[in-house]
Amino acid sequence: MRNVRMAGTAPGRNAAELYPVICDFPRYPELTDAVLRVAVEDLGNGRTGCSWEVKFRRGVLKWTEEDRFDAARHRVDFSLKEGDLDHLVGHWMLHDVGPDCRIHFSCDFDMGIPTLADVIEPIAEQTLRDHVAIVLRGLVGEVVLDAPEPVGDDGGRA
Repeated sequence: MRNVRMAGTAPGRNAAELYPVICDFPRYPELTDAVLRVAVEDLGNGRTGCSWEVKFRRGVLKWTEEDRFDAARHRVDFSLKEGDLDHLVGHWMLHDVGPDCRIHFSCDFDMGIPTLADVIEPIAEQTLRDHVAIVLRGLVGEVVLDAPEPVGDDGGRA
């Protein structure tokens, strides 16, 4: 299983302002050509079913996740329902630090191809990092990303 943890600061912005922007998943295809399609279905009670089609290598990954929105905490959690991945769970979380907004993205995933995991999953991890950075800059504008955590299946933790 791979782990992607990213964080950054949006200077002069606040969590209440940026939370709905981050949660605007249907807008993501406008920001990067890697995201081909996002379709959202309202499931009620602050939940959506979100279907994604994303370019990966020479193909397209497709999956549906359930998103749970907590506007009071400026957090959205997502988890895989079905699709081309074996496992996907994570969250976006925002909070204010002085006059700035800290944005956190966390994701654990498993491509479900054990014999190729050592080859495919590091590529998927770096691709995800790159596209989260592109999406953040497209949605938020100025954002200063922290140095990436070490790449690895333990999320850099020993």
